[in-house]
Amino acid sequence: KTQNDIAELNRSGVVYDLPEPALMLASVTHILSRLLGFTASAETQLAVLGDGSPIPLMSYSLVEYLLGLDLSGFEVLEIGAGSSTAFWTKLTKSVLSLETNASWAETVRKQALANNEVRATTDTTVARDMLDLKRNFDIIVIDPAANRYRCGVSALKMLNPGGFIILDNSDWYPNTARLLREADLIQVDFHDFRPNHHFRCTASLFLHRDFRPKPKADRLTLPPIGGKDVAPQNTWDRPNG
Repeated sequence: KTQNDIAELNRSGVVYDLPEPALMLASVTHILSRLLGFTASAETQLAVLGDGSPIPLMSYSLVEYLLGLDLSGFEVLEIGAGSSTAFWTKLTKSVLSLETNASWAETVRKQALANNEVRATTDTTVARDMLDLKRNFDIIVIDPAANRYRCGVSALKMLNPGGFIILDNSDWYPNTARLLREADLIQVDFHDFRPNHHFRCTASLFLHRDFRPKPKADRLTLPPIGGKDVAPQNTWDRPNG
């Protein structure tokens, strides 16, 4: 039913007595479909949150964690461009995108996003092209249509102290995950749904030992989308509570 239908039923005094599990499922569906933007993403084939803002095609939980951080001084190397490019340009100082699909690279380039440079590469040369940049980055996102293990090898040589690497679909690339983990990076896995996928996936952060998360707001963790914010009245969170 539409919201108008429900409003009319409420005015008429009609009450539905639903089992509690059904009510909970309806709430979960609303959060995923509307607040997290799953339906809007499916309808538009764009990765967006419920408010229309672009996000990476990655686990919602990882996206929300990143949104809570102050990354304004970070420089990003993005291996694989897309809606994620607009996301990163809003959060960080600069974004250099290497894209293996030349036509798609041109599409992203035409968006003329602030602080973004898009370069075309190929699936066979991307790992070498990363090193040819001859510079380091605070964030390196590994999400290309190419060999991710080789990209991981290059990324380890380019990561600034205090930064992190993101490996998307890390559950599909266990050898690459092991490579990054055994390089003494701290692996944190984010299992969740993502836009335009009907199954759960994993994206992983690989944190340099000197990484110190700086909150964007006055607190971290922020209340999740569709969650409850009980912190203001939570006496159990006070030194003398």
